[in-house]
Amino acid sequence: MSNITTQELQTSFIGIGEVKGMKFDLELEHPNYYIFKVTDEGKIHYELFERKVSAVCIDFAKRIYSETEYKEVYPKANDFGVWAWTYKRLTDAYQHIVLDELEQEFKQSI
Repeated sequence: MSNITTQELQTSFIGIGEVKGMKFDLELEHPNYYIFKVTDEGKIHYELFERKVSAVCIDFAKRIYSETEYKEVYPKANDFGVWAWTYKRLTDAYQHIVLDELEQEFKQSI
């Protein structure tokens, strides 16, 4: 039986690509969510997103993915509003998590 490994997100990093130059710092690691503080040219906002994992790509040309190695993924721009959200205030991001947990509890009680 093979061992399954999952690479966790970095807790602090400088963005590349579509978020080039932005500084990302982990604010909260929750069983279902992450909240990162994002600093962009002195302005701060918070990104809340669901914890998601993806298989590590072994061969991009042939689209072959590992069956034992996974990595947590940071959302791309088109994921916001679907499984990721942006908030100006940290308290609003926390509130999102609390409301989601209450909704899940309610659904389980029906």
